[in-house]
Amino acid sequence: MGIKTRKVSPGIEWGIAARPSPGKVVSGDAYVVKAFANGELLAAVDGLGQGNQAATAARTAVSLLKKYAADSVVSLIKRCHRGLMMSRGAVMTLASVDLHGNMSWLGIGNVQGILLRGDPAVIPATERLRLHGGLVGYQLPKLEARKVALQQGDLLVFATDGISEDFQADVDREHSPQRIADRVLDRHFKGNDDGLVLVVRYLGGEHE
Repeated sequence: MGIKTRKVSPGIEWGIAARPSPGKVVSGDAYVVKAFANGELLAAVDGLGQGNQAATAARTAVSLLKKYAADSVVSLIKRCHRGLMMSRGAVMTLASVDLHGNMSWLGIGNVQGILLRGDPAVIPATERLRLHGGLVGYQLPKLEARKVALQQGDLLVFATDGISEDFQADVDREHSPQRIADRVLDRHFKGNDDGLVLVVRYLGGEHE
């Protein structure tokens, strides 16, 4: 179900938990945690539907995201859109974090993205990414990334639509990313679709 929390560069630690729809062997949900020269690319991708065709669409998107990880999130969505035009398409949420903790994130469809601040004095303590309607590979809205400055200890959680939207209540910021991901999957997997939870903690960049 899950794998151990991993560290990528000195800047983040992360955990992933995923499960295919009941009765399915493969999942149409996928993720990216990819380091590039000036930062990290983070993504959760949900291929439309279930089964092999959904998995193929997700894999195509993941391959493009990894290959062009240093691009802006807007450019990455456009690349994926072109690459998925002959597929079922996909929805996805991306976040690009540079070495100084500056994050740009963007979501198309219904892959949830939540930022939970490590410092409880920061207001707001929780920010939910505003998602854009559309389907990558079929129809895109006007693309505009949101920019946020991360601070040491901040937590990012991405969840596909196989996870119920009320999962935030079971996110304990003191736990490791892997433990959080496992807990959310166990308690909030809907059981009617593929589900994936990616949890990333920002450890700090060059300025900290």
